[in-house]
Amino acid sequence: MSRKRRIPTARRGFSLLELMVALAISALLLTAALVALDASFRAYRRTTEEAATHTTARIAMHRLLALVRTGSDFGPLPTNPLDEELESEYLEVRTPDGRWVVIRWDGEGERLLIAVDSSDGDPGTPHVLLGGVEPQFHADGSPILPFRIAYQDGWRVRRVTVDLSIQPDDDISTSIAHEPPPPIRLVGSASPRSIAP
Repeated sequence: MSRKRRIPTARRGFSLLELMVALAISALLLTAALVALDASFRAYRRTTEEAATHTTARIAMHRLLALVRTGSDFGPLPTNPLDEELESEYLEVRTPDGRWVVIRWDGEGERLLIAVDSSDGDPGTPHVLLGGVEPQFHADGSPILPFRIAYQDGWRVRRVTVDLSIQPDDDISTSIAHEPPPPIRLVGSASPRSIAP
């Protein structure tokens, strides 16, 4: 019997065209993966900034309203005793221990400052209570001030409303460029416990 002898065929490698197509497909897949990763980083940062700012702002609002509830004297007083409501960029509250606390909105620095006087009457150094407090405007273009104080009998505070618009801005920064998240608006209102009927 005769056997046919097989002649080994030469193995071929990839052609240059096949390599270029494979590289192009790999580049497209890597680009798509990096775009998805970049989008997830942006979403993470935005969510983190909003959550951190919202938590900090709610704590500050809670403390402000607690000051109002426990306060005994308030300022500023209206210039006209017949006025029942006053908008102000600052609020003064006398605490139960007799100290004055002054909360002031610094519109240029977009922050809320707090100063507590010492027992000897020194006004105290202002500290930043909350940053990123942006100005708000009425429909006619006039500014909305953050403190609205309702009076009874021209001098007795009936209710204090705090209206803040805060731009989220976390201290932890990355080099990812992104659009800023929308501002958070917090509105709270409280009455002093010592209101006489």
